[in-house]
Amino acid sequence: MRYLILDGSRILASLVRRLSPANVEVEEVGSFDEAMEVLRRNPPDAVIVNLGPADLPWQELKTYCKNHRPKIPVLFESCVYQTPLDAGIGDLNHSATFLLKPYGLEELRTALDRLFHFDADAKDLEISPETSATRRRRDQ
Repeated sequence: MRYLILDGSRILASLVRRLSPANVEVEEVGSFDEAMEVLRRNPPDAVIVNLGPADLPWQELKTYCKNHRPKIPVLFESCVYQTPLDAGIGDLNHSATFLLKPYGLEELRTALDRLFHFDADAKDLEISPETSATRRRRDQ
């Protein structure tokens, strides 16, 4: 299993390595263009994105991964954007999820476990853009 991590820093990759099974390979890129090149040249099993500016075509990355065969699940995370819609991702679905920072290690571990056990053949239903973090704020 190989994860592609798009992050300008090395923090996310370090956390993913720490929380993932030993047989998970982590490849790091620092830009959207590098990520798209890797997706086209040597597609990973999953993509993890620390969201940057909303003017980047995040929807394009999500759509590329969703339409790839087999589907490539994507985990988007952000401390800037409160929802996937704010980040320009659009609606979430079976193959794309969103974590709002700050989140706990258990929440990240659960999201990584979902990537590791992703079922590319499952029906791709649109789901609510509400995240666990927005549910926590709403319920408080």
